[in-house]
Amino acid sequence: MPAHFLSSWLLLCLIAFNAHSQHLFGNPSCSDWQQQPAAEKTTWLNAYLMPLNMTNVARKKPKVDKFSQLNSLDSVVLYVDQFCVANTDASASVGAIRFLDELTSDIKKD
Repeated sequence: MPAHFLSSWLLLCLIAFNAHSQHLFGNPSCSDWQQQPAAEKTTWLNAYLMPLNMTNVARKKPKVDKFSQLNSLDSVVLYVDQFCVANTDASASVGAIRFLDELTSDIKKD
């Protein structure tokens, strides 16, 4: 295989990967969030919230890691979906952080 063909192929692969990863690991606006398939929302939330939760657990040292005990991220997707409907000018990350804050808060709301 000629070197220039291999170089061109590699460049195209990198461009395609970066274009796709931008959707998964960027900070989608709420208007973009509403257009994403559920599987991409779940992947993005997992990649975004997992390290934030690990930092939270290391810093606060709670008795129970509520985020890691979630059976699925369906409740997080629903929360961010509802947040984005109500806050169309915001970013999905704001809704995700609010979910994590509420989940890990030790203060009960009446």
